[in-house]
Amino acid sequence: MKKLLFFLTVLMLVSVMVGCTPKTEVSPSQVAPQTTAASPDKRSYWPTQEWQVSTPEKQGMDINTLDRITRCVQDSGLEVNSVIVIRHGYIVYEKYFRAPWNKGGIHNIYSCTKSVMSSLVGIAVQQGKIKSLHDKMVDYFPNRTIQNLDERKKSITLLNLMTMKAGFDWVERAYPYTDPRNSMVQAHRSNDVIQFVLDRPMAAQPGTIWAYNGGCSQIFSAIVTNKTGMSTLEFAKNNFFGPLGITKFTWRTDRQGNYDAGGGLSMTPRDMAKYGYLILNRGFWEGKQIVPADFVAESVKTQTTFNPNAGYGYQSWWTVPLDGYYYAAGIRGQRIYVMEKQDMVLVTTGNLQEESQTENQIRKIAQYGISSCKQQHMD
Repeated sequence: MKKLLFFLTVLMLVSVMVGCTPKTEVSPSQVAPQTTAASPDKRSYWPTQEWQVSTPEKQGMDINTLDRITRCVQDSGLEVNSVIVIRHGYIVYEKYFRAPWNKGGIHNIYSCTKSVMSSLVGIAVQQGKIKSLHDKMVDYFPNRTIQNLDERKKSITLLNLMTMKAGFDWVERAYPYTDPRNSMVQAHRSNDVIQFVLDRPMAAQPGTIWAYNGGCSQIFSAIVTNKTGMSTLEFAKNNFFGPLGITKFTWRTDRQGNYDAGGGLSMTPRDMAKYGYLILNRGFWEGKQIVPADFVAESVKTQTTFNPNAGYGYQSWWTVPLDGYYYAAGIRGQRIYVMEKQDMVLVTTGNLQEESQTENQIRKIAQYGISSCKQQHMD
């Protein structure tokens, strides 16, 4: 109940701040609505060095609604560590609720790491290090002997890995990450995480069935390392962290030294917001296309439909098509919400103990909040 209360408040905040539009029929496979934000090359500034702060009123927002987040967190005692709201490129709300968290503290973003990894793959494609997402996975591991190598496994493409439709026999979301039955737990306890994933038997034809699989992210980390000649972290420093001005982070490795692309990245909430802002601007940042715009568009497009208002893009990008927003998600309350139409990014960090139904509940709450809006706040 406490978790529902917090996310109700956050998502009602989003809906009240951004306003609502008449409900229309939207194809679940449609990319999120075209942004009405300023063109990226016409932004007044870029937060590479630091975010600028504005009053909510100057950005067309209601300060009383923002204050409801503070009251909700304080009154409920929820383990919410921070909430940041960005509109039109300015911080309009920023709170750190629990020691030792502050704007300079790094936080494990868990599976939001997967979304960052997907963007690194997009950069590698842009540079020609990776030819295409239609390449076959096995072609990137010519020096490994892969078990259970049937025709289905040979046909797995990088796109299948990106959309979590590889077809591996893999069970992850059904068990907590402390349970030995969890396939990701088994992978990390193995002698070689990459080999463990590659060796998994097949359960389905690639491209046909969605199954959440952090092992797919690990494979991408290995591919980026193999094809660029540098570690995933070094590649990220040169091509992602550096251009965005992100300098304070850690990235955990597995016992073989591979960077954990499934959930090992820690960064500050403000830098999480920078990543959201990069995606909001379709991969463009301060005069440079960091991630290809078409790759970003595909990343946040509904590639798998769970219901008309809930879907999945690349890695950990989840979509809410009818309401027109999408978000990167990590366990325990790590979120990077992107609302293109409203030119907004909203970040949360926490230590919430989530139940399996949390995401569906959040989406229902979001739809309720949006449909209850009474006032437009579009500029």
